[in-house]
Amino acid sequence: MKVMTDWPTPVLLSGFEIGQKIKTGLPLIQNKNIDHSPVKDVFALCIPLAKEDSTGRMSWDETAVLVAVKGWRTFYDLKVGTCIMQSDGTNQWQPEGRGMAHLVEKQSPPEISFLINQLIMHQPMPANK
Repeated sequence: MKVMTDWPTPVLLSGFEIGQKIKTGLPLIQNKNIDHSPVKDVFALCIPLAKEDSTGRMSWDETAVLVAVKGWRTFYDLKVGTCIMQSDGTNQWQPEGRGMAHLVEKQSPPEISFLINQLIMHQPMPANK
């Protein structure tokens, strides 16, 4: 709660409604040409653990990283306002206020899923010994 009320710089949020629809990881773990990848390893461990991940993992973190690296303008619109945190951990969005924004769909979830899946399809370089 304190972080959301006292953070000194602008905050950009990738909300539940964004990551819930974007499924990633399945093409990576099915790719037999990529090995020794910690990203692949994590998806390979997590995806089988939950029935709802059978088409890929919901991707809040991945959308946040996408926007941090590539910017938001191509993929999303923004809604400016304030995220109000409640003592029980829930939150509400209020359109008043400045310093915060959240992502709003511009490109479709399947388009974003495809892009993120392509970006994580990476063969790490071998470590120098």
